[in-house]
Amino acid sequence: MNTDFRIAVISDDPYLLGLLKGYCHAHRYKIFETVADLESLNAMVQMQPNIIILAVDPAQGQTQKTVVKLIREISLNHQIPICYLRDINNASSLEEDMVFWVDTILDSPLDVNQLDNYLLNKFKQLHRFIQEKRSHSRRATNDRRLLMLEVSNNNQLANNTPKNGHADYFIVEPFQIDQRSKCVFFNGKSLNLTRKEFDLFELLAKDVDRVFMTDEIINHIWPENDRVTKSDLYQYMHLLRKKIEHDPNNPQWILTVKGFGYKLNVPSPAKVNPPGILENENSHSSLKAITIHG
Repeated sequence: MNTDFRIAVISDDPYLLGLLKGYCHAHRYKIFETVADLESLNAMVQMQPNIIILAVDPAQGQTQKTVVKLIREISLNHQIPICYLRDINNASSLEEDMVFWVDTILDSPLDVNQLDNYLLNKFKQLHRFIQEKRSHSRRATNDRRLLMLEVSNNNQLANNTPKNGHADYFIVEPFQIDQRSKCVFFNGKSLNLTRKEFDLFELLAKDVDRVFMTDEIINHIWPENDRVTKSDLYQYMHLLRKKIEHDPNNPQWILTVKGFGYKLNVPSPAKVNPPGILENENSHSSLKAITIHG
């Protein structure tokens, strides 16, 4: 398979490196091999790999533990899935935590067929994700042009807010959810979400007192696609947090409940007037709503 996908391999095992280099050469994958130190990891980030294959022993001292935590931050910040090659004969307590953030775990000795199936599936998902982002970007450009026309007529507010009743509008402070126009507002400002981002946020907002399981969310967002994995959900959750959170790596609103799923960290919702419809019919709202794209 001839692809532009890049694989970073973090290991100091010569045998494993040779095996993976031969595999990548045969499949025409681009490979970047590095060891687990800060300078090498910084160089790896510059390569912008699509997948990281991690084969280190996290129990080898405090330095190795620090490196593993740094790799976790790289994975989160740059949305890079981690394939961890585990030595079952030297399991450590740190590996118990890794199961919550690595994308998959393969046991040694490495089964090349297992690795092949994982990478093929992962690259297909990444390709779909890239195509969807490109499609969304094109739609966003067209929608911005339409919005500029609406602004010139000064009628966009009337077109984007509900007029007959408030059944499709609710608040979970500080968020306002307009189900009719598919908008989410944060303190009165539209978050400009994509359709799946809106569906994801709406699900969490409809029952803020519960934790939504990962599989439950996947089945809700992608009901007709049985090939979607938690990595796809992870990517969308990261994009949603980038639009909502002040610091996406330390979320305040959308919390991860380890071993279970996600929940929205807000008080219970209340029915209220939507933007532009105030109790005083003579009042006028200056809030501008932007319909989601995609």
